[in-house]
Amino acid sequence: MATQQDDGGVPFSMAHEMHQFRLLELPPDIVELLDAPNPSPLSIKSQAASNAPDAKPAYAVLCAPGKAFQLRQVQTSNSLFITQPTLDAHSNVIPIPVTRAVALCTATLELHLSDASAATLLRDVLPLYDIVGGDVDATQNRTGKADIFEHVPLSEEQCEAGWNEVVAFEHEESSYQPSANALSQVWRSINAAALAEGIKLDSQFLTGDITRAVAEECHPSGLVESVLRHLSTKEADCTGPWCCLDRSQTVAFAGRVLLETKQGSDYLIAEFTDTWEDNLPDAWRKDVQLSAVEGVYDFPTMTTIRVKSKGYASTDTSSEATAATKPSARKWHEKFGKTRKK
Repeated sequence: MATQQDDGGVPFSMAHEMHQFRLLELPPDIVELLDAPNPSPLSIKSQAASNAPDAKPAYAVLCAPGKAFQLRQVQTSNSLFITQPTLDAHSNVIPIPVTRAVALCTATLELHLSDASAATLLRDVLPLYDIVGGDVDATQNRTGKADIFEHVPLSEEQCEAGWNEVVAFEHEESSYQPSANALSQVWRSINAAALAEGIKLDSQFLTGDITRAVAEECHPSGLVESVLRHLSTKEADCTGPWCCLDRSQTVAFAGRVLLETKQGSDYLIAEFTDTWEDNLPDAWRKDVQLSAVEGVYDFPTMTTIRVKSKGYASTDTSSEATAATKPSARKWHEKFGKTRKK
């Protein structure tokens, strides 16, 4: 090996065989996490590769508790060596301590906070569980929740939050995302079961009492539990035997999925609000207001309502004159009160 020494410098040498290294720049919050007395484990994940022609590249991410960072390789024009101290000797010369370069890094890895949506990624991979005319329409994927999470490039906590947002569930060794039809029918069964059992859904109740009653209608218990978990209050832990639903969130959920079941078709506003009320506990009927599902719907005409087709962000750029013809969400009950069914 070649060694260059100078009486006034630091002895330095280059190894014959250089190792392959990548330097990883850590953001302050990761450094703080690693310096903690009991650091949480980190993991590297990637989305499963796809053969689809329009598939996006599968990037590696570093997952920490509650967040994920995309790994990006950045080339550098500077010579960056990895060194280690060693003893160097030539022929009969007494070994001397030197600094030896064992690797040359031409690129570094940077961490960038991922803005990916767990719900979007899960919707892309989970098959749909639909109920049409009383019959189940679903394709098994023979993949459990844990295996699905392995290929979602986000942290475990983010995956769990996305799973809850999608109302995903496991059934017979497969994982699914329910359709609006399935959600609407399961919710109606939950509401009917609560009425039959005398259960107040916005107070603590035993989850098993609901799931057993709803099971009589052949709905998967995993789907029922997932709906209850999705609608539960922040304080309630529906993974245990008890649950408690968030009243305002549940009212909005019932209205939203009711609109989504008529995707592409219109509801008469009076018919929609009547049906919405009928799908709620009696004490909650007065909570039915279009403001509860603000941003979810459009008014095709003065007397009809439909769900927005692309998400819930408004893409309406019509003039003020056109907007003025739409019924006010706060006064729909005045405009259409006379047409409502008694």
